[in-house]
Amino acid sequence: MKALILAGGFARRLGTIGELLPKAMIMERGDTILNHLLQKIRAVNLEPIITTNKKFARFFSGYEKVIVEEAMAEEQKLGAVSSIWNAIRELKIDEDLMVVCADNYFSSGFEGFISSYTGEPLVGVYYVGQNPEMNPEEMATVKFEGSDGYPPPANSFFFTDFKEKVKPPLSNYVSTGVYLFPKRIFPILGDFCRNSKRDAPGFFIQHLMERGEKVKGYLFNGEWYDVSHKSYLQAFREARVIKNDERYIVCDRGVDENLVLSITILHAGKQTTGHSHPVGEVYFFVEGEGEIETDGRRRRVREKDVVTIAPNEFHRVYNVQDKDLIFISVFERYGERG
Repeated sequence: MKALILAGGFARRLGTIGELLPKAMIMERGDTILNHLLQKIRAVNLEPIITTNKKFARFFSGYEKVIVEEAMAEEQKLGAVSSIWNAIRELKIDEDLMVVCADNYFSSGFEGFISSYTGEPLVGVYYVGQNPEMNPEEMATVKFEGSDGYPPPANSFFFTDFKEKVKPPLSNYVSTGVYLFPKRIFPILGDFCRNSKRDAPGFFIQHLMERGEKVKGYLFNGEWYDVSHKSYLQAFREARVIKNDERYIVCDRGVDENLVLSITILHAGKQTTGHSHPVGEVYFFVEGEGEIETDGRRRRVREKDVVTIAPNEFHRVYNVQDKDLIFISVFERYGERG
């Protein structure tokens, strides 16, 4: 068995941030989404393969077994199912294949998912319940014996129905974007890519069930979410790009006629340009660890730290780790900022 991580999307739901950074490289709980997934995949002794696109290929240069698709824009990309088929053909994969979409954060591992595999196509499932941040109408939902309540009778079950984004949803159980496909269905997958314009994995699962295939689900516990729904990232969907170079990404968004909200993604080992300005500023550190210099003194900062900068006070931020450091700041408009 092998594992394939799909990281070839263009993150349109993230707006400005998604234009500059692949979702797989967004920091969450001290590391990138991609590294969290790689750690969990290796923990079940699977060999990971990554697919991405040409636009974001530089972010994946330090990883092994990366397939770079030619797409530079959304309208050029392969769909998710076509990316799976492309990897199967390019690498001549001839064994069962676990597929994970690279915009998913899981707090739990994949041990239970793998152990529940019995040879039928397997789909990771999560119960969203009454969570207001997760709307099942915007996700693929499933139906099985016991899906009208929680908890289900067992952690694994056979689907009686599966639909991609329907109103009303089939249930409050949704597909998480984790799949395990037996190699015997690869020819069906190839035919689907050639003959269907619906390239989301959910539509392929529907296709399998319509053919009479038994499809099994596995319920993930703990936390799961699509990183596209992260609230602090959504706040910058329509932000203005201030800087985007090898050191950092900086985007500003006006809050009102007086205030500016800014996000900085400071890359590993880099530092911001030291400066001062006539207005005060407040920094809120969201992900990672680093150091901040204020008037010649440096101190350690990490996630959830808040630092106030006085008017005309010199300041600079250093990322002293091998992962991105993310912080948000708020300040009054001045000069070209805002």
